[in-house]
Amino acid sequence: MCGIIGIKGSNATEQAFSGLKALEYRGYDSWGIAYPTNNEFSVEKKTGHISNSNPVFSDSSIAIGHTRWATHGNVSERNAHPHLSMDGKIALVHNGIVENFAELKKSLLEKNYAFKSDTDSEIIVNLIQEKMKSENSFEEAVRKSLLEIDGSYAIVAIHQGEDKLVCARNGSPLVLGFGESFFVASDATAFIGETKKVYFLNDNEMSVISLEPKVFDVASGKEINFETKELTWSFEQAQKGSYPHFMLKEISEQPKALELAIEQPKEKLDELTSLIKSSEKVFLIGCGTSYHACVAGSYFFSNAGLHVETILASEFSRVENFLNEKTLVVALSQSGETADLLDAVKAAKKKGAKIASIVNVMDSSLMRTSDVSILMNAGPEICVLSTKSYTSQLAILLLLAYSVVGKNDEAKQLVKETASKIESLISSSKEEMELLAEKLANKKNIFVIGRSEAFPAALESALKIKEVSYIHAEGFAGAELKHGTIALIEEGTPAIVLCTPETRAEVLSNAIEMKSRGALTIGVDSKEHSEFDFNIAVPDCGNANIISLIIPIQLLSYFLALKKGFDPDKPRNLAKSVTVK
Repeated sequence: MCGIIGIKGSNATEQAFSGLKALEYRGYDSWGIAYPTNNEFSVEKKTGHISNSNPVFSDSSIAIGHTRWATHGNVSERNAHPHLSMDGKIALVHNGIVENFAELKKSLLEKNYAFKSDTDSEIIVNLIQEKMKSENSFEEAVRKSLLEIDGSYAIVAIHQGEDKLVCARNGSPLVLGFGESFFVASDATAFIGETKKVYFLNDNEMSVISLEPKVFDVASGKEINFETKELTWSFEQAQKGSYPHFMLKEISEQPKALELAIEQPKEKLDELTSLIKSSEKVFLIGCGTSYHACVAGSYFFSNAGLHVETILASEFSRVENFLNEKTLVVALSQSGETADLLDAVKAAKKKGAKIASIVNVMDSSLMRTSDVSILMNAGPEICVLSTKSYTSQLAILLLLAYSVVGKNDEAKQLVKETASKIESLISSSKEEMELLAEKLANKKNIFVIGRSEAFPAALESALKIKEVSYIHAEGFAGAELKHGTIALIEEGTPAIVLCTPETRAEVLSNAIEMKSRGALTIGVDSKEHSEFDFNIAVPDCGNANIISLIIPIQLLSYFLALKKGFDPDKPRNLAKSVTVK
């Protein structure tokens, strides 16, 4: 959620500010930068968007910065990071939750420490100050402090008079970057324009970045040998280019993303297919959009003759007692850093279950925790809303389901044909969806229904609409209409009806029922129907129809945001990477 940046090198302050701008997509409500000047720290902290500020920084060879998403303490400049120790000699940024903050704060208060903020993060920086009294180095004081912290953290700290960064992670991501300057950040987007040479810190590792970065084990303090990697994506991929928003860019990138998603190494695909076939129980888990992909995947596997159970990662504890070494848990995540998902995966591993993952970010925590991992290859997704990562997940799940019955070549051909069809759909639907958005922008409720594989598409459609337009939207199975939701249908209520050839007759009956109560019916189908007030044409993609159904709704959601004056890339209260529970 929060974004962290640390720089050691020339023009560090300006590089830190640029890095924070690159991390805006993670979501935040305040931001700040700290750097040493004249035997003290200069600290710039603001609420609101970075783009609304034009600060002037002094030059420095070292700087840290942070975009904050409030968890402990309200949105204010005093709660924004970086935080200073009481003596003003240490500055720190932190992402995570200090679970034993009350106990630690009480101990520090008894030692006459004063606190300027309501955050748990300020406890860490004062704890380090306290440890400096007994330790012979700044990095050792940081390490000893971390040993007393329960919970998750990613931290970067600097000490007055020392030209070094000290950083560490446990449960929240940090990546080191090696270029003309040295970098540490929540993710490589912050410095991808400067270097693609990286090392992803593991849990319970810390790094001291001085003349050259060194990595240590937090528990023992022993140095760890590490190897850097080259990122496979570029700075240009993380830019809007000619598009007005990342959301529209990423919607438009889906045809190419689908083709890349199915180009998986044969050995990886065979390994995961074998695990699926040999496991007694298979669970698909995810959060938000990834969970909707899981639900769709359960239909794909059902069609292949295999039962899999889908469950929200945050609710996974209810099945933990049924896990064993013959269980496979397949976890889906764009970032690979979702806290609820990682907790579920760790619990499953303790029970002996095998872990597979479908993830977009290379070397993410989820990828490293997995026994086998499939990369989406979708490239960076900067908009907070998931679009291309969702359809990439669908393509991979479809490929796996076909592979279970030995038809992976058929799946690849199906996805390639679908990619070609939706490329035309995207370009032909924009004007139509903009006009429809004009009609719907002032509505208070929108309902989306579908049956069979169109049901998870309805769930995802409703999520997209409400995430970005702030219009209440609800997706549900068509047959559930009469079990309560129809009570909310009144004159002019928009009802989007997702049709597939297999469920067309039944869902049309649902549409007629809603229309008789005054609903404005909007059909999404490969055929036009007089029962609908508004028809949205999509290509028939056979067993991949769920992919074509979501495309016009993604575009509709985008234009709804614009009509209502909202930024589609940064919806309120939402974060791209939800790294705390």
